Amino acid sequence: MADKTKRIDIRVSEKELLQIDRQAEKAKMSRSKYLVTVALNKQIIVIEDGKEIARQLSKIGGNINGLKILAHQGKINIVYLDKFAEEVTALWRLLSSLINQTEITPD
Repeated sequence: MADKTKRIDIRVSEKELLQIDRQAEKAKMSRSKYLVTVALNKQIIVIEDGKEIARQLSKIGGNINGLKILAHQGKINIVYLDKFAEEVTALWRLLSSLINQTEITPD
């Protein structure tokens, strides 16, 4: 991590400060980190529903692991993964839409 020893003082109006703080809060960042990120033209993405996506991906992973175990035991020979592919595709679309929706740009 870079040694942050330099300070920049700027003047803003009350309205501008409120806007900056609102945007920083939406980005789940401190005011300082938000301002540096924006000033360096870095993209800010906040995913609000990440826990639900992770839960669904975990369930899919568990199902695939169960199929793998059954295949190794010789209990199944052919696995149709169409349903899994559909679920993963749906999750991918959801994640993509969340990223597109939650991209934060300065007001």
